[in-house]
Amino acid sequence: MQSARPSNLLRLMYLLPVLLLACSDSPGDRAGGMTSEEGILRYVPADTPYLFAALEPVPQAVREKLAPHVQALVPSYADMLQAVVAEREDGDDKFAMDDEARQRIKVVIQELAGMITVDGIPEAGIDRESTAVVYGIGLLPVVRLTLSDTERFEAAVSRLESRAGAKMDTATIDGHAYRYAGNDEARVIVAVIDDQLVITAAPALLPEAALKAALGLTLPRENIAQSGALAALADRYELTAHALGFIDVERVAATFIDEQAGVNAELLALTEYDAGRLSDVCKAEIRSIAAIAPRIVTGYTDITPRHFKSTTVVELRSDVAAGMQTLTAAVPGLGTGQGGLISVGMSVNMLAAREFYAARLDAIETHPYECELLDEVQAAVAQGRVWLEQPLPPAIYAFRGFLAVVDDIEGMDLQNQQPPTDIDMRVLVATDNPEALLATGAMFSPDIAALNLTADSKPVKLAVPAMAAMIEAAWVAMSEDAIALSVGAGSEKGLEAMLAAPSRQPPPFMSMSMDAARYYTLVGDIAMHADSDEAPEVTRANAEIMKALGQLIDRISFDVEFTEHGIRMPSTMTLTD
Repeated sequence: MQSARPSNLLRLMYLLPVLLLACSDSPGDRAGGMTSEEGILRYVPADTPYLFAALEPVPQAVREKLAPHVQALVPSYADMLQAVVAEREDGDDKFAMDDEARQRIKVVIQELAGMITVDGIPEAGIDRESTAVVYGIGLLPVVRLTLSDTERFEAAVSRLESRAGAKMDTATIDGHAYRYAGNDEARVIVAVIDDQLVITAAPALLPEAALKAALGLTLPRENIAQSGALAALADRYELTAHALGFIDVERVAATFIDEQAGVNAELLALTEYDAGRLSDVCKAEIRSIAAIAPRIVTGYTDITPRHFKSTTVVELRSDVAAGMQTLTAAVPGLGTGQGGLISVGMSVNMLAAREFYAARLDAIETHPYECELLDEVQAAVAQGRVWLEQPLPPAIYAFRGFLAVVDDIEGMDLQNQQPPTDIDMRVLVATDNPEALLATGAMFSPDIAALNLTADSKPVKLAVPAMAAMIEAAWVAMSEDAIALSVGAGSEKGLEAMLAAPSRQPPPFMSMSMDAARYYTLVGDIAMHADSDEAPEVTRANAEIMKALGQLIDRISFDVEFTEHGIRMPSTMTLTD
């Protein structure tokens, strides 16, 4: 039996931010909609364990920039979705579909694709001003979207049901009709209440009071706009109202630790989970683990016709965050923008990493875990001590990181399985003792031993007979804190600059940047010419998606940084001119 491949499902996610952001046209501000007690956030409980919200449309200029690309992406998006559905075959998989179900889904996809425009989905009453939130009533997921025209939405659903040849069941609650589909255990519920579309997945026997809360017929005692929590989050991390959200790890963990009532109690009963089986010791220790990384935050920080900037932060307990800030080291050029096809690098203070790890082991030994569910964690402490006792060469502790830049690749012919005929690249290794690193290399290669390098950053030619077919020339240079290697004709000209490049302060732990246009073109070519058991429709759709993305996105970059708040991962997507 063949099922939809995870890689294909992930490819579909490439398009979602583009399709969503294109459906709006007026500027927003950082606090827009986050404190309004009359907006869509009035339905979101202040204690929701997770939330993702799109509260403000993107600027008009951005919509105009995305418009032609969205028009090209939507058909490929639909083709990929249909191809994924077509890949699924009947079998023992509980998610397998029969031919009738597959055909219905394909018809719905085709119909929806025909409705999507740069102005939204106007035929379904969803326009540029629509706002949306995904949140939890406890763990129960709720999707809420404002509609510009409820009658158009109802008409669109009726057309979809007609095309699919099947209608959803209907029911009412408090005089409000809703549609549902599912089985005796769980249902997907779709309702239009006032001017909003509400979708949730819930146990089939969910009590009326809980269903009313999920549909927004009963408002929370305090909503997240009243609490000011979302606005405070946006201010702390400079997030805009275009798209932002969080997962509260401690609240999610508490659901499985503390006795629950209402919706959560119903959901846990469905899975036959009983928190009462946990000992008080286990509850306390699991709670303490959740407090190490209490929340994950994500969102956009700036959206313009030139770039989209976003960030994700894994918040950490203050002592852990402080310890991780010591783990990075200065690496010339890391995180400063190197251009080229792709650049990737990282930094690490090996001695600080050892001390940080030892401190974590000390903490667990001082307050050992007693919960039987954490026996393996406790047992790993002894193994960790064994690792720390292993002697390491001084060169390991001298290592501070690396930076690799591929400037160009030429002559690669995927269709004929021809490897590259020329590669231009640079690699820098930062170390407190470059002479020792050079001496280690000399032990394995007489060519390196004959270089007679000095710490003056002057390039010296290096012979690489084994790779002569792909490399025209190779050069090595050394400074007081790094060694750099370049390959390719004329590549030596960039070595001195690479060694002399400033180190960003504070240094990132990791940094990556790539030429997205060339990358997506390359991925598309690989998809078209590589041997694969994928259906031809999947291959073609994937190649078209990659081509469209390559025409939209110029460059993508992201960093991983250790800050006082935790692990911060900012990224920038630069659009083509």
